[in-house]
Amino acid sequence: MQYIKKLLFLFPSLILLHSCGIDSQVKRLEALEGCTYSIVSADSVYLANTDISRLIRKRGFDLSGAPAVAFAFMQQTLPLKAVLRMKIENPGKDEAGINEFDYKIVLKGVELTSGSYNRKIVIAPEGGTADVALKIDSELYPILSNPEYQKAVTAFLSSEEERKTIITLMIKPSFTIGNEKVSYPGYIDINKEVSNKQLLSFLGENQR
Repeated sequence: MQYIKKLLFLFPSLILLHSCGIDSQVKRLEALEGCTYSIVSADSVYLANTDISRLIRKRGFDLSGAPAVAFAFMQQTLPLKAVLRMKIENPGKDEAGINEFDYKIVLKGVELTSGSYNRKIVIAPEGGTADVALKIDSELYPILSNPEYQKAVTAFLSSEEERKTIITLMIKPSFTIGNEKVSYPGYIDINKEVSNKQLLSFLGENQR
């Protein structure tokens, strides 16, 4: 895997520490790259402290249904809070996993949020699964105040035809060497295609 080669190239000292447990961590990370990822739900989604399901209509996304959101926009603030739940499945023959990682969630080239996941993930081989909940805590005003991007978002969510876009999860793993934590050099990108119908379904059902 190119990411593993990059890791060992930039941190040659890790090669000498395989006997200290780094080898198993690298192997689990390598297996993690071969896993499949699916978005299960978007829960507890609030835009400017308003349950986003109130903004979902049959034909898409309607900001007029929440005066509080319009008022927040006038105040130049649109905080978004949510929990994105993902399922990871390991089809390979080796155990996959990761100790902890920093992450970014990117939509259409725009970073929505960043954070850290501090729970160890271990996924059994040959069909083992793990559920991961990532918190989103972001300020959308700089994005939605841009007329072109606002138009694109509205068109995507309001289209009666199915449209698709890519959500990218960028993760930066950490390795434990003795009592020290070593961060991976750069991010590993995981791209997931979602449709407007799927996204609206997630948003509309998030409080049910």
